[in-house]
Amino acid sequence: MFSSVSDDTMFRRFHRRSQKAVTEADAQEMLRLDDRDVTSLTAIVRKDHTEQAVGEACYVTNSSGELAEAEVVIADEWQNLGLGTALFTDLLAEAKRGGVSKVFAYFDVENGAVIHLGQKFGFKLAPKEIRPDYSMLKAEITI
Repeated sequence: MFSSVSDDTMFRRFHRRSQKAVTEADAQEMLRLDDRDVTSLTAIVRKDHTEQAVGEACYVTNSSGELAEAEVVIADEWQNLGLGTALFTDLLAEAKRGGVSKVFAYFDVENGAVIHLGQKFGFKLAPKEIRPDYSMLKAEITI
């Protein structure tokens, strides 16, 4: 999936300037494929007998399992089509079923689409956190 996102999408989701900066080990760490505290949903399309991931939403819980950090990334050509909303709806439902009571996320202040998505779901935005090369908003919701 990393090959189907632009450098801009890569930065907004992973805070890395280029797809080339993500190694296989980085992808394993980011997605934490072997971690029990991670729940991940992946949207896959089949085209010409080939499957390709076009979206991913996940959450990572704390040790009590009641607090989770959520993340979502959608391939560029699938953005603004409702896929992020669908994945995030299912992700929050799964988190609630799993006993999570509060979810937080960090949004790039320039990523209007994800901020809008968070607000649509009822996330409360905290003041922005300014970093040397980007600014973030922390958002929280009780589910």
